[in-house]
Formats: sequence, C-alpha cells, structure tokens
Amino acid sequence: MPDDDILHDQIDYYRARAGEYDEWWFRLGRYDRGDAFNAHWHAETAAAEAAFDRWLAGVRPRRVLELACGTGLFTRRIAGHVEHLTAVDASSEVIDLNRARVHSADVDYVAADLFEWRPRQRYDSVVFTFWLSHVPDGRFDAFWRLVDDALAPGGSVYLVDSAYDATSTARDHALPRREAGVVSRKLNDGREFRIVKVFWTPDALAARLTTVGWRATLKQTTRYFIYGEVRRQHRPRAAG
Repeated sequence: MPDDDILHDQIDYYRARAGEYDEWWFRLGRYDRGDAFNAHWHAETAAAEAAFDRWLAGVRPRRVLELACGTGLFTRRIAGHVEHLTAVDASSEVIDLNRARVHSADVDYVAADLFEWRPRQRYDSVVFTFWLSHVPDGRFDAFWRLVDDALAPGGSVYLVDSAYDATSTARDHALPRREAGVVSRKLNDGREFRIVKVFWTPDALAARLTTVGWRATLKQTTRYFIYGEVRRQHRPRAAG
C-alpha cells in the first residue's frame, strides 16, 4: 500500500476507534487477557506514568506541545502543571473525548494531520505518546525536523511508545514480525484497517536519533513500553 494511502487509512482508523480507544489502556473488552496479564499491564502503565510525572516535575516547562494527544490519557497529566498546553491530533473525535476528560481552559486543541501541520511558536517541551511508532521510516527525519521547529532552545522532548509484545494488542489481532512496519487492526464492529507500526527498542531508537541530531535517554519496562527524554545534540562552535 502506498505511503499516503496507508496514512489516510491510519487517520480513518483512529477516528473510527475514538470511542473504544481507552479499552486498550484499561484492558477492557478484546484487550482483557485475564487477571495475571492485566495486573502486569497495569503495573507497567503505572510505571510509565510515574516516570513521565517525574520528568514533568523535573523540567517544569511553562509551555508544552503534545502531538497526537489522543483521548487525553497523558494530556490530563500535563494540564494543570503548565501555563499552557497545545494539543494536536488528526481526529476531531478523540479531541472531543480529550476535552471532556481534561476539562481545562489552559489547553488549546488543534485538529490537524501531523504530517502537514507546522507549529507557529516554540515550546519548552514537546510530548508524544504512542505516536512515533506510527511514523513511517521514510518520514522519520521530517518528523524530527517538525519537533526541532517546535522546540525552544534548551527544551526537551518526552516520548512513550509500545514495545514489541503480542499481548499488548487485542486478542483477535495477529502481530506480524517486528520488521513488518505495517499491521492490521480490527474494531469492535469487525471493520479492519492497516496502519503503520514501527516497534523501536530503546537502543535502536537512540542510535537512529543520533543520525538526525538528537540524543536520547530511553528505557523499557519489562514487556510493554519504551519511554524517556530526547534533547538536541550539543553542536560544537566552529573555530574562528
């Protein structure tokens, strides 16, 4: 499937999935894999959230940009701790859910395709959770140029994303090999979509980021998530 076509399909999927997206995070419906698996999952989501909260408290940004804000699972952790938050997503449906969950006048919501949108200002921090895995390899460099354009000097980036584990997704989803780059996803009503899914490891992502001018400090929970901070590489001044 051509790159543009699958990205359009990806947007359609997340628009259609808006009302059931949180079932994945809270292990409901097709994502419920029994008490033991669910307990492990919830322990790891709590660990990822706690790491994010520590980072936010440590860097204390005033203005934050959240890309692919989704239904607000992490937006709610930012709003109220910063002076202003801009939250961008391609789906107006998830933005409506986010707005209802967060209910903050300090959040500016923008409905836009992140492969076309450009920031109009710079932010102390840029955050994206479960988004980088949906960026095709051929658009990786361009996406990080967008992040660079949005980030103020000395600012930091924080990301959270999915590690490669078959039990992370729904029971009726078949996970292809890690290198596939594309997966099929099904909704509760049986409709199927193909989306980009790049499963990074902390080491592989950190190495790739160095090639485009960033340095990353990334970790992984036992099974399900990668997370951490990314900053611009220090560039030595030219002699003269």
